[in-house]
Amino acid sequence: MARFDSALFKTNFAVGSLIYSDHYPGHEQHARIVVFVAPEQNPDATIPMIVDTGAPWCILNPELAEVWGLEPIGIYEPSRRINVRGHNFDGQLARGNILLQAKSGDNLYVQATFFIPELLPGESWNFPNFLGLDGFLNRIRFAVDPAENTFYFGPSY
Repeated sequence: MARFDSALFKTNFAVGSLIYSDHYPGHEQHARIVVFVAPEQNPDATIPMIVDTGAPWCILNPELAEVWGLEPIGIYEPSRRINVRGHNFDGQLARGNILLQAKSGDNLYVQATFFIPELLPGESWNFPNFLGLDGFLNRIRFAVDPAENTFYFGPSY
C-alpha cells in the first residue's frame, strides 16, 4: 500500500489546512464539518460555518452580514428565496472576502457569495451559518481527512 506524502499533497493540491470541529455550537445532535472563517477586514472575528455542498450559496446570519459590511450586489436579482432546514426565507445575495486561517501552511482569502436572509421585525436568526457550493466551495480546492479532523484547502487555478 502506498504511503500518503503530505508534503507532495500540499504542493500539488492544497496551500494550507485547518482543524475543523465535528459540531456546530448549540447544534451538537448531528456531526458536521464546521470550519471557522473570518471576514477579510477583521481576521480575529472568526465564526463557525458548516461546510454544505448542498447549499447553493453561503448563508450568513443577517446581523453578522451587517457587521461584516456586506451589501447586496446589483448584478444579482434584487430578491431570492431559499429553503433553510424546512423554512423558506427571502433575501439578497452579496459578495465579500473571507479568510481561511491555516493551522498549517498558508492562509487563503476567497471571494464568497452570501445569501443574506431578510428577517421580520423582532425575528432572530436561529440557524447555523453555511459555506455553500456555489460562490465558495466551487472557488477553491478542498479535501477532508475525517481521521484527523483536517480540512485542506487551496486556490482553484
